[in-house]
Amino acid sequence: MKTVIVGAGLAGTSVAFHLAGRRQVQILEQGDTPGAEASAQNAGMVRRLGEDPWERALAIRTVERLVALDSNPGPFQISPSRGVGAVLALAHDEGHLNDAVAHCRIHGIQVEDLKDAASVSPVLAGSALRRAWYLPQERVADAHQLVWGMLRGARDKGATLSTQTPVLSLLIKGGRCVGVQTLNGPEYADEVVLAAGAWSGNLAASAGLHRPLIPMRRTLVQTTTHPQSAPHLPWTWIDDVGLYARPEGEGWMLSGCDETIDPPPLGPGSRGPVENEPRALLLHKIEHHMPVLSNVRVHTGWTGLRTFAPDRRPLLGADPELPGLWWAAGLGGFGVTCSLAIGECVAAWMNDQTVPWIKARPVSPGRPQLRRWPIRPDGTLSGAVLVDDETP
Repeated sequence: MKTVIVGAGLAGTSVAFHLAGRRQVQILEQGDTPGAEASAQNAGMVRRLGEDPWERALAIRTVERLVALDSNPGPFQISPSRGVGAVLALAHDEGHLNDAVAHCRIHGIQVEDLKDAASVSPVLAGSALRRAWYLPQERVADAHQLVWGMLRGARDKGATLSTQTPVLSLLIKGGRCVGVQTLNGPEYADEVVLAAGAWSGNLAASAGLHRPLIPMRRTLVQTTTHPQSAPHLPWTWIDDVGLYARPEGEGWMLSGCDETIDPPPLGPGSRGPVENEPRALLLHKIEHHMPVLSNVRVHTGWTGLRTFAPDRRPLLGADPELPGLWWAAGLGGFGVTCSLAIGECVAAWMNDQTVPWIKARPVSPGRPQLRRWPIRPDGTLSGAVLVDDETP
């Protein structure tokens, strides 16, 4: 049985890693190299204290797998992640993460209430917070190592990769997906897995399927050397404000968590420059919520696409309207966080198996979706605005 996977990012290589050896797997990537789009545009923070319970389930499982790779990296050669700890904080809505904290604690994850957050995370000195938690076991991961480790493992089991192979549409015969039409010609398969990130929605539309997925840009910057930065420090996220800081080299990786709807380009190359407005938003947030960093100097930065369904939950598993089509898309900003678990559950479902830590129905590509839903242009919970299905 042949399976074609569209996209060689974190989602596509994870499905290939878990499926190869049980299928003839071919990965199609439109760009020159795997993992060059959204997978290369993230900050690498592995976060289990997320908003959505199904995201948390995927994250908890992924961390279990990452920890196991510390002692037995296998095809990853070296462990693709390391423990640094994390501080999650709230400046206004002190109840926002209560269910997430309870969920993590039930699963045995260490979540400590902090009265003096600055004693753990120096970037929070002088910040007015309502709540803060310390998760000493949280991690950062190298997305490049993850992608190439999973690809190496998949190839060891017979999977193949074709780069510079743009997929133009799905091929349908007798009401079933039977392959994809590429720029180089048709590729027929028994199953197709859409793991094409921001391009997935348009490919589904080529078969008449409406799966609301909105690509949104987020800005990240890296600073020059800063005296408060050190590699052992935890990453820090003020969640309701939409501001995070992660030590990177001798400086910081920072984001104001801005969201701007932006359709993907026709071909590869979704990374964009830092615009003036989100840069100013980030510096404003730093001045008010991380004043210790108010003197940082931006060295470089970029914007990347993060693709969301209306409920901010991924689309995973079989498409109920089109036999032969499977999904691993809509990962938003948590592709690294959920990477290993995404491929594990999708591959299990493709083999008529189950996994004990997540059910298929809540992440089904065909689940009901809202016609209007909130996005967060300025990254804050209170600044959310509604968009609808017709928003370009």
